Formats: sequence, C-alpha cells, structure tokens
Amino acid sequence: MLFLLRTPNIIRAFLPIVLFLYVRSMVHPQKKIQGFMWFHFIFPVSILIGLFPDLILSAAEKTVILDHYYQKNNYFINTPSGWIPAGYVQPVSIVVGVIYGALTLLTIAQAKRIYGLNYVLMNKQSLLWLNLLSATVFLYFLLQLYQYLNLFVNNSFDPPSQIIKCVIGIFLFSYFISTPNVQENMDGCILPKEKGMPSVGEILPTLLEKSPESKALSTYLSESKCFLEEDLDLSALAKSLEMSSVKLSKLIKQAYGMSFAELINRFRIHHFLSQRESFTQYTLETYIYQSGFANRSTFYAAFKKYVGVNPSFYLKEIKR
Repeated sequence: MLFLLRTPNIIRAFLPIVLFLYVRSMVHPQKKIQGFMWFHFIFPVSILIGLFPDLILSAAEKTVILDHYYQKNNYFINTPSGWIPAGYVQPVSIVVGVIYGALTLLTIAQAKRIYGLNYVLMNKQSLLWLNLLSATVFLYFLLQLYQYLNLFVNNSFDPPSQIIKCVIGIFLFSYFISTPNVQENMDGCILPKEKGMPSVGEILPTLLEKSPESKALSTYLSESKCFLEEDLDLSALAKSLEMSSVKLSKLIKQAYGMSFAELINRFRIHHFLSQRESFTQYTLETYIYQSGFANRSTFYAAFKKYVGVNPSFYLKEIKR
C-alpha cells in the first residue's frame, strides 16, 4: 500500500519527460536523440533513488506511516520521503510536469511552423493525437498543482479536480479506442514536408534486371498471386519455383532491389489498393485479410513503411 502511495510521485517525475522525448522523436524523425538529452532523466532518477528507502521499510514502520496518512490527508507533505525533504518531492515533480507539458506542446507547434502546411496536412492525425496526449498531460499536472495547494492549505483532496482528471483520462482512452486513425499512428507516421506519396502504380515492384530467371519470377508472382497466401514464406516460394531459398533470395535482390519480405508486402499493398473502388461493400479488415496480411497491425506497419503515410490518409488523397 505504501508503494502505491509513493508511486504517483515516481510516475509524475518520469511521465512528462518521457512524453517530451517521444514527441520530439515523432515530430523530428530525422533528428536522433542526442546523448546530452538523457540528462533530462537526472531529476526523475533522483526522485526514484530518493524515495527508495521508504519502499523497503519494515512492516511496522509502513503501518505507522499509513495510520497517520488515514488520519490526516496531508501527512505525506510533512513526513520525510526517503532521502528527500518531504516538502520538495510532490511540488517540485508537479512543477516539472507543468514545465515539460508546456515544452511538449511548444515543440509540436514549432514543428508545424518550421515544416509548413504540407507537413501538417500529411501528418494531420498524428499531430492531432500528439496534441491531445500532450495537452492531457499538461492539464493533469495543472490540476495536480491546484490539488496540492488545496491539500496543503485546506487539508482536502478536492474531489472536483479528482473527478476532472478521471473524466479527462476516460475521454482520451475512449478517443483512442474508438478512432482507428489514432491506432494507425501508434507506430509513428511523421513525414518530412518534402516527401511525397507514391501513386498506386509506383507501389507495385518493378523489375530492375530482366534476365530469364527474373522474368520467370515476375510472371509467376503475377499469375499465381501467391503473395495473397497469409503463410507464404521464402522457402515455400522457393519450393514452388524449384530452387533453393538462398538462390531465390539473391534473385529477388537482383531482380527487384529489395528483400523477400518487402517484395511480398508491396505486392500485397498494391493488391489491397487495387480493390479500393469496392471498399464500401465490405469492412476494411476484409480487404486487408484478402490481400494476404495476417492482421491489421502487420498491414499498418507495412503500409506506412513502404507507402509513407497511413492508409486512411492515402485513400483520402488519391480520391482527389
């Protein structure tokens, strides 16, 4: 129980910093996380180390702390927290959360301004989700700050702010599970402004080297449509072509300039998009599975990797 009461302080210390670095890597994918940025974690790690002694107290000592806590809600504010002065742990971590929450929102706004309207359009859903997530964290810490001040002054938890935090959390979670576009963006799909989208024809792999073996491979793939088989692998395709897996892997690299997995996924994605005129007849999942993908996650990851944007955005844009 004591661990559960101390855990919020640890989470408050890590959460906004992790979010800030995550958002930065999303909006600036071309910029790697530099070594000095790990210094952001000095504060939360210090909190973790500082609170650790409280987490390994004897049962009797923990009972005393909990008994006092139940008698007076602000007991933790006036009680030592490991090696850290009690009055500093919660307020400082909350202030850090507010600062990093604001910094995260500023990072998103700056990226939108730097990369321009095309960048914003192509990453509309991703940026919306990042803004919602960052704004939620920022508002959470603002409410925490208000709640702390109320607890310190009036010795009250202030139920309204607790309710508001719960409602915000429920709203964000509901938005996530009810919006497929958000789920598509969880793997990341932030694109540089200069990167355009390939046409449906450009997604289909083309032969780079037209030897008899390469042409035979291309013909077999086009006619048999073996890539629509969910369990197709390199050895199965090699067996169908009566050659070794090693030879087939080299042939694919020479003929198409890509790996077996990329070749098959691009054929599958092209097949998926070739059915786009009839998408209203069945659910999107039906066409995903009919194209040879085992599940939505595999499809989304492959689509974003080889096409560059999310399926929903691509389908919307090619209709224009």
